[in-house]
Amino acid sequence: MIHPLRPLLLALALVSSAAAAAPAPVHGDTLEQVVLLSRHNLRAPVVASGALANATPERWPDWDVGAGELTTKGGVLEVYMGRYMGQWLRQAQLLPPWDCPQPADFHAHANSLQRTQATAQFFVAGAFPGCHVAVEQRMPLGTMDPLFDPVIHRDHAAFRARAVSVMQQALSASDLAPALSVVEGITLYPQSAACTGRSNCHLALADTTFSAEPGKEPRASGSLALASGLVDALLMEHYQGSGIPREGWGRLTTEAQWHALAQIRNRYQDILFGTPEVARDVAAPLLARVNVLFEDPASPKVSLLVGHDSNIGSVLAALGITDYTLPGQYEKTPIGGLLQFERWRDRGAGEVRYRLVYVYPTREQLRGAIPLTDAQPPGRVELVLPGCGPSGCSEVQFERLLHRALN
Repeated sequence: MIHPLRPLLLALALVSSAAAAAPAPVHGDTLEQVVLLSRHNLRAPVVASGALANATPERWPDWDVGAGELTTKGGVLEVYMGRYMGQWLRQAQLLPPWDCPQPADFHAHANSLQRTQATAQFFVAGAFPGCHVAVEQRMPLGTMDPLFDPVIHRDHAAFRARAVSVMQQALSASDLAPALSVVEGITLYPQSAACTGRSNCHLALADTTFSAEPGKEPRASGSLALASGLVDALLMEHYQGSGIPREGWGRLTTEAQWHALAQIRNRYQDILFGTPEVARDVAAPLLARVNVLFEDPASPKVSLLVGHDSNIGSVLAALGITDYTLPGQYEKTPIGGLLQFERWRDRGAGEVRYRLVYVYPTREQLRGAIPLTDAQPPGRVELVLPGCGPSGCSEVQFERLLHRALN
């Protein structure tokens, strides 16, 4: 059974321990407002146990939480991120230096699943130890909040046909056959129950089909979806760490293999949620919320929205941001990572600038449960917003960018 690496109490104790302050964000400007869009932290694999079990003759490790639920280690890691971000925001003088935040300072809203609600609560515990800060939950636990539900909204046959066609074209342009072979070699897929009675049984892109039905997530079926689920399980086990003496049953041993697995996972997400028209449709509720938060003078200085990789991926694609790398990470939308929308004001000219930064834990920080400090900071990559300069977007440019993404 996979057990937590460290008890949660250790993380909570470390919150109050001495740690280097986070660096000042930007000199010469004043940070006025931040909207954080976060992916939940470490969870158990979400693919149905039958599909995983049938895809390999090996036995998968057991988990001490239910499928898709945040692990204890995931809570530890999120406490670290919350502590670091709380220090960073105080250093920027956006949050009170010592007092607990008031509603005008901070608000958290998470999807209504266990892993997202728990992630937000652990972030709050790290950022504001000893404070009572509620996390908004709009739907019954276990159901999707419409704000975070990455579903198709447009009910038009022509749109659905275009979406499926674009997904198929993206798949055809992907050279994933070598990576699928790596998955086969690690899982011994041809020897699995899924291949019983089938000759020449392999993971092949030719059997992959797509759907884009209104009210449902964009979906793939066939080998690509199965391979993505297998890779997800291997990644979650890698990050969980403890209790797994030999990764991939001793057959996952090289960086080249990990990069092949990441290629499958990243490309799968890109095909489903990264095509521009689909991304704009799926991400519309979250982008509209970001727009309202920045436009409404009554919005809190810091807003935390906790959702999923599909939320982050679709938001980035809708904004036109597709070509970026996150040093030290396998995934394009890593667990525990967050998009940081920032509004700055020049102290001299008074001009407003918007910036977008990806803040994320590296794979070593996840695997080793390394506390995030000034000496061991999370990764931080400033993303280039289309149509804007290297210092970010002016107010007009940012409004234009959001308008294009929402239409």
